[in-house]
Amino acid sequence: MLKLLSYSFIFCLFMLASPVKADCQSEFNNKNYIEAFGICQNESEESADAQFIMAQIYAKGLGVGRDLTQAINYLSQAAQAEHTQAMFNLAVAFELGKGVEKNLVVSHEWQLKSAHKGWLKAQRKVAKMYETGQGVRPDAEQAYIWYKKAAEQGDADSQLELGAVLLQGINLPGKTVQKDIDKGLYWIKESAKQNNAEAQFAIATLIIDKAPEEAMSFYLKAAENGNKFAMHNLASIYLKGEIVPQDVVNSKHFAVMAIAKGQKSSQSILDHIVQLENLNKNGSKKENTKEVEKTPQLASSEQTSPAINEQNITENKGETEAETTVKTQVENEFITSLRNANYVLQLASMAKKTSVNGFIKKYNLMNKVHVLFIPNTKRYLILSEPKEYLTQARELQKQYNELLNSSAWLRKTPAVLALLH
Repeated sequence: MLKLLSYSFIFCLFMLASPVKADCQSEFNNKNYIEAFGICQNESEESADAQFIMAQIYAKGLGVGRDLTQAINYLSQAAQAEHTQAMFNLAVAFELGKGVEKNLVVSHEWQLKSAHKGWLKAQRKVAKMYETGQGVRPDAEQAYIWYKKAAEQGDADSQLELGAVLLQGINLPGKTVQKDIDKGLYWIKESAKQNNAEAQFAIATLIIDKAPEEAMSFYLKAAENGNKFAMHNLASIYLKGEIVPQDVVNSKHFAVMAIAKGQKSSQSILDHIVQLENLNKNGSKKENTKEVEKTPQLASSEQTSPAINEQNITENKGETEAETTVKTQVENEFITSLRNANYVLQLASMAKKTSVNGFIKKYNLMNKVHVLFIPNTKRYLILSEPKEYLTQARELQKQYNELLNSSAWLRKTPAVLALLH
């Protein structure tokens, strides 16, 4: 018995003393690139994982000279063997023309293969490619399907996009997605919970009337995450004191932040606050109060640069009955055209029809733009002709930026249409 125990003890010591066989993945993970190169090269004849690592080694020059040709060679082998990430990376290479001739059609094909294998980044990319017509014919329904797959895997950007689609729905020949406001808001909120600043701003804007406290919370988070539109809206909300008690200090704080981020329209809010501060220094509190009452909508573009971004904030109680009438037939036709396109430019947002007319006359925009009245906020959006493709919208944006000497806001049509509900 003792002899058996002795042999067992010696065997265990031998096993402990024996070196653990190195493998391709562990050596690469430990950044032992020279060792990894030799091992992975041997394993690459049968292993897609080793092929993918060899592609990374050559692409980044890890322990060897950088060689894009070899990188693409190994990456292609791994992709052909259905290595999910290799298929995605090869698609990116074809999209950017890195190591291969640029080919968006081939890029889409590899992205789609990777997406079908469940690779999250590929699913989001495929959705975007179907949405914009990059390497494939635009297909809103397919874009929705892939955004939904990525959203269900927890991708914050896809959750926001999915929410925007559901808020409006898709109603094209042979392609239908039912509009679902509740689900749309749910997915945008899920994205916002993941600290997506754009989603935080969007959900705050959409629920400000029904859930002001929750909306303020999302606005504050979006501002903290650097969203200049949230900063602007907070500055206006705190100054007006309709949703929350008036707080000039906070209003000034967010106006300064928004201006620093490039939100020119916030300058009018800051200018007004400075006027109030000067009045307070002179002890004119009564005049101060009257001055605030004279400024029902500080964020309107009639007081700032013509091309401003999101002004969908608090209700303007100073509107006339004529300004809140039902949309005209022309406006309804424009809404239909928005539903059949993907992009539109917002040139301005204004509180009064007279200001809209002045803006159109000033920049000679008659019959070139459309005016969309938003009943919930009682504001007029001045919008361009809708465009189906992103490249078309970008080209139009350049033209308006030069004309207005400012930045026209490129928006997705579902986001604009959602403001009507």
